Amino acid sequence: MGYCLFCEKEPTETYFGSFCVNCRKIKNLGNCYEFPRILEILTKCCLRTPEQLENKIDNHKKTKTNDLVDYDKPTTRSKKVIEKSV
Repeated sequence: MGYCLFCEKEPTETYFGSFCVNCRKIKNLGNCYEFPRILEILTKCCLRTPEQLENKIDNHKKTKTNDLVDYDKPTTRSKKVIEKSV
């Protein structure tokens, strides 16, 4: 068996086949939903512009530092203040 023509890593599904199992699924999705639509979805969801990458890094840095600064330890039973009714 040869290697997949799409990913070029996995062996083909059958001896005379051209695609591996996963790439065949991608090809079938393309046949059902049209390849330009699938390319549009992949581009919108999986690819980031340099500006989007910078925003993602900045947001990650902000949440990482805010988590440590604003963190309040949970109150456990031994630390709770017991109010006595008079």
